[in-house]
Amino acid sequence: MILFVCIWIGIGLLPLTQSEIIECPTYSVPQVRAEVEGSGDMSLMFYYVSWSSDARQARLVYDGVAHYYKEYASFGAIDCWHLQCNCSRTHRQLPGMAVNGGYPDKWPTLMVNYGRQVKLQYQGAWHFEDLTRFMNNLIQPIDRVHSTAELGALWSISDAVVLAVLDSADGPTYRRFVATAIQWLEFDPERNVRFAVAFGRQAKKMLRVEGLSLPQLVVIDNRHGLHSYNKSDVWQPMEILHWVRPKVNPLQAAGYGTPAKIAIKARHTPVLAMAIRMHRQHSLFTSDDLLRKENVDCDHYWKQELQDGSEAHKWALFQISPELYEVPKPQEQTAKNCYRAFQLNRATLANYYHINGFLNYLWSQHTHEGHSEAEARQLLALRTRNRCLAHTHAQQGTPAGKIGIAKLVAKYGQLMWMHSAEHHIQNSSLAVVLFDGNKHRDFLHQIGIDQFQLNHKRDASTVQVFIVDAAKEALHVMPQHQTFTYLALKEFMKQFYARQLPRVQRNTILTTVPSQDASYIQVYNRQLLLLALQHSNATNVVLIQRPDCALSAVMSQELMQVAAMLRSPELSFIRFDSQANDLPWELTMPASPALLVFPQSRPTESVVFPIDIRVDTANIMSFILAQLEPEQQLRLVLASCRRRIRHARSCLDFAGKLVLQHISQYLKYWEIYVKERDQILSHLKQFNEMHIAIESSIKL
Repeated sequence: MILFVCIWIGIGLLPLTQSEIIECPTYSVPQVRAEVEGSGDMSLMFYYVSWSSDARQARLVYDGVAHYYKEYASFGAIDCWHLQCNCSRTHRQLPGMAVNGGYPDKWPTLMVNYGRQVKLQYQGAWHFEDLTRFMNNLIQPIDRVHSTAELGALWSISDAVVLAVLDSADGPTYRRFVATAIQWLEFDPERNVRFAVAFGRQAKKMLRVEGLSLPQLVVIDNRHGLHSYNKSDVWQPMEILHWVRPKVNPLQAAGYGTPAKIAIKARHTPVLAMAIRMHRQHSLFTSDDLLRKENVDCDHYWKQELQDGSEAHKWALFQISPELYEVPKPQEQTAKNCYRAFQLNRATLANYYHINGFLNYLWSQHTHEGHSEAEARQLLALRTRNRCLAHTHAQQGTPAGKIGIAKLVAKYGQLMWMHSAEHHIQNSSLAVVLFDGNKHRDFLHQIGIDQFQLNHKRDASTVQVFIVDAAKEALHVMPQHQTFTYLALKEFMKQFYARQLPRVQRNTILTTVPSQDASYIQVYNRQLLLLALQHSNATNVVLIQRPDCALSAVMSQELMQVAAMLRSPELSFIRFDSQANDLPWELTMPASPALLVFPQSRPTESVVFPIDIRVDTANIMSFILAQLEPEQQLRLVLASCRRRIRHARSCLDFAGKLVLQHISQYLKYWEIYVKERDQILSHLKQFNEMHIAIESSIKL
C-alpha cells in the first residue's frame, strides 16, 4: 500500500505526458519521421540509447521541453538501441563521404528540421534552461533594430552583431538571412552572436557610410570593427556562415562560455574569471527532481494565473462610466448643453482602455464559440507558459546579461590598468571570462577553489572570482569569506596590478593524520611532501598519480607489493595525488603516473622510473634497489628473505648473486682508485661477511 501511494505521488508530481512525443519503439522509424516532419514547419528528432545514463537524463529534459513547446513544433524520439529502430539517415549524406551511413556520432543527438531546407544539430548543454533558450532562439532567430541606440544596446550584450540592411522583408534575401541565422545556432546555440535586421532607407544611417546601396550585410565585432560582405548580391547561407565564423575571434569574444575559453585567453593575457552560481536550490535536488520541480512550478504558475485572471476580469456594466450607457438625448438638447458634451468626451478618453477591454471580453465569447473547452484552455495557457519560461530564465541569468557584465568589467579593468603604476610593466589588461559555477563546479574543485566550504560559505547567488596568470604560473583567488561587492572586485583588481596578491597552491586537507597503513604506503599532500623531501632521514619513493588514470592504479598496486617486501625504516613509500595538489615546477611531471626515488645520501639526485619499461613488481623493485647504496641494498634484501616463509631459498640465491656482483665491482675499483683502497677494502670485508652468512643460511 505504501509503495502504491509513493508511485501515485511521483506520477502526480510529474506533469509531463508522452502524448507530445511520437517515438520508436511504438511506431516505425519511417512513420515517426513522416509524422513529425509533416506536422509543421519546425520539427525536432531526438536520437538516444536506453543504456546511457546521460541519454536518459537528456530524454527527461527533452520531455519537459516538448511539454511546453508543443504549440510551436512537433517532437519525435528514436531509441537507437532498440531492434525495431534504425537510426540511419540521421545526418545528411555529404558528396563523396559515407558519414557512417548517417548514424549519430554521439548520444544523445538532437536534430532540428526547419522547413524543407534547413537542418541543424543541437550542440548545447543538456539542461532545461539551455534547451528552452535554444527553442526560443529557433522561434526568434533574429532581432529587429530601428536606431543606432538599439543597435548599440544589442552590441553591448553580444560577442558580435551580424546586421542586414534591407529594403523590406519581401524577397528571397530576407528569407536566406533568416535561414543563415537559424543555421548559425548549430555553432552558437546560446546566440552569443546576434543576427539583426533593419529595413528602409533610414537604416542606412546606422552604418554612417555614404552612397550605401541595399542590401548590405556587415559584421560588427567586439572591438567595434566593421566588416562588409561584398562577395555577391545573391546571399547563400553557407557562404555567409563561412564568412562570419573567422570574424568571431574567440580571443576577442566578450567572455561568457566555458572554462575552455579561460585556457584560450590565458595563453595571451591574464584572465579574470568569474564563476556565477545563479540558482541556490539546485544543489539540493538531483537532476530528475530538479526538472520535475521546474515543471511543477510552471504548471502551478499557470493555474494560479488562470485563477487570478478569472477573478480580476469579471466585467459588469456598473464598472463602466454612467455617461457611456445612459439614454442619448436629442441632438437639439446636446447642442445647447456644451458642458454635457464635454463631460461625455472626457469620460470616453479616460475610459478608453477600459472600454477596449470590455469589448474584447464581449467578443471573446463569440470567438471561442466554435472551440472545445480543452482547446480554449490551451490557447489561454500558451501566453502564461511563455511567461513562466521567461521568469525561469530571468532567475537563471541569460548569456546576454552575463556578456554585458563581462564587457563592463573588462572595460573597467582596462581603464584601471591604463592609470596604474604597472602600466609600462604589465603588457596588457585583464581579459574577462564568465561561466556557470554550478555546471563547472568540478573545474573549480580541480584548480583548488572549493565553492562549498563549511566555514566560509558564500551565498549561492554570488560569484567566485579568480585570476589566472599563465605567464607567471600563478593563480590568485578572491577571498571567499568576504561578501562579493563591486568595491571588493575593484580592490582585488588593484592588488593584482600592484602585484600584491598571494598565489594559491592546491593542498588537500587530509581527513586523518597520515600514518603508515597495511600497504606500507603513506598518503601525503603538498605540504607534507615538500617537508619530507627537505628534511629527509630516509630514502623516499614517491608515486605521483591521478585518481582518474587507470595506469596509476596499476602502478600503485605493484608498488604496494614492493613496499610490503622492502619495508624498512630506511625506506619511505609515499603516494601523492597530483590532481588535488600543486607542486613546484621542478617536481611537476609531464606524464602520469611518475615514480621517483630520492636517495638519502643524494637527495638532489632524484631518478624517474623509465616510461618505456613494463610496470611490474620485478622491474619496480630492481629500479628502487639500483638507486640505493650497496650495503643498503643487501640489508633490505636479506630482511625481506627473513620475512619470507615460502621461496626463501630463491630469495637467498638472489642475495648471493647480488653480493658477488658488488664484490666484482669493488675489485675493479681496487685496481683503478689507488688512494681509496682502504675504504674499498672495508666494503669488501663487509661483502665477504654477508656472503658467508648467506651461504650458511642456504646450507641450513
